[in-house]
Amino acid sequence: MNTLISLVSVSAAAVLLLAACGGPAAFERPAMDIPDGTARSSPVGKNWWFVFHDGALNRLEEKAVEHNRDLVRASALVDRAAAMADEAGASLMPQAGFQAEGKRQELSEGERYMNNLPDRARDLWGMSGVLSYEVDLWGRLRALTEEARADLLASSAARDAVYLRLTAEVASAYISVRTWEEKCLIIRHVHASYEQTCSMYEKRFVQGQYPELALRRVQAERAKTLAQLKLAENELSRAESALAVLVGDSPRQIMAGRRLTGGREDLLASPPSIPAGIPGDMIERRPDICELEARLKAAFYGKEAARADRLPSLVLTGRLGQVSSRLEDLLSRPSRNYDMGAGILQTLFDGGRKRAAVRAASAECTAVQAAYEQAVLNAFREIRDALVERRKSAEAYEASRDEVTCLRRSWDIASKQYEAGYLGLMDALDTHRNLLSGELDMADAAQMRLNAIVKFCKALGGGWQRGPDSA
Repeated sequence: MNTLISLVSVSAAAVLLLAACGGPAAFERPAMDIPDGTARSSPVGKNWWFVFHDGALNRLEEKAVEHNRDLVRASALVDRAAAMADEAGASLMPQAGFQAEGKRQELSEGERYMNNLPDRARDLWGMSGVLSYEVDLWGRLRALTEEARADLLASSAARDAVYLRLTAEVASAYISVRTWEEKCLIIRHVHASYEQTCSMYEKRFVQGQYPELALRRVQAERAKTLAQLKLAENELSRAESALAVLVGDSPRQIMAGRRLTGGREDLLASPPSIPAGIPGDMIERRPDICELEARLKAAFYGKEAARADRLPSLVLTGRLGQVSSRLEDLLSRPSRNYDMGAGILQTLFDGGRKRAAVRAASAECTAVQAAYEQAVLNAFREIRDALVERRKSAEAYEASRDEVTCLRRSWDIASKQYEAGYLGLMDALDTHRNLLSGELDMADAAQMRLNAIVKFCKALGGGWQRGPDSA
């Protein structure tokens, strides 16, 4: 036992002495011209869609986060990266093992005479505990560990990017469904109006009060709105199918179709308000930038590990065990033996493999840094575009609403003048047709305004608030 303690003590002292020889360089983020006040620690925003205050959307988002296949896959990749980080960290620790063996050995004549053995063949039994440790002289193992940890951070950020993209797509798909429902309602209302008008014209045509030309024009408008209605219903079905796939419905549920209930009736007309001042640190909530920064960190430490791999490595080993030619004497004190030592390994010639590995790691680091810097530029571009689109889409909706207000008043006047005989049929139909077109355009403008808010939240990495519902 004293021998084992001495062996462990000597090994520990050697480890503490040699482990302080060197380490990998520290990673530093590339310097960029970023607006003042931009921080670097904000996580991706969670539950950002709560700004819409829509119960149906909340349920759909929760279902998508739980069941979407892309997000399940991204989460599994994070688990794999975590396991690989643990595996890399284990290389910094001593490795202990146990070995037991039994064999029959045949000796040469000289060995038999030297050992004074009666037979050339003998049995050999042994068991031992083995302790080994690679001293991280140049920081190679620590660099590999940091690389694995950075890969774990990158995988987590990639999962957050999938989360953000998925929830934004679900919100846009939900808005699309609500828009097509509104359009179908508008067209259905106009079609019902034409049905009543046609019924009246057909009765009076039979009575000889209206000419056939007037009847056919009204019937044509009715057929046109019916065609518009069927096309709108088709688009509504397609929007519902896209939403069903995003939230992870089964094939049977997709084929059965879905009908949304419990949503805000005024969602299109009354979107959430957005604060005028947006803090600059929101840029760091973007998971795509966090992912590339972690990839850059991993590439940096991969380069450091490749450089350290060209230097000598030192391995400490120790063994304590029992060896005997007779199994019954294996545990006796005379059969105990031990050894300890250190070995240095240095590659003299490998055809340039390690030098090429350093060049490849350096090139990878340069490529990832360029991708990171480009991602930062794209992020600020997307934020600026989202800010402009948010403002312009709101202005476009207000203009469209004013247009519809005027068209509704025009139709009210035109219908009364037509009934009084002061306006012709074609003028009345044109006014009604313009009203329908204006209401459909207003629905499109409302959709654009809501989608602009979704894009704005996505560009900021998931909203702008830091409340209980924001990570």
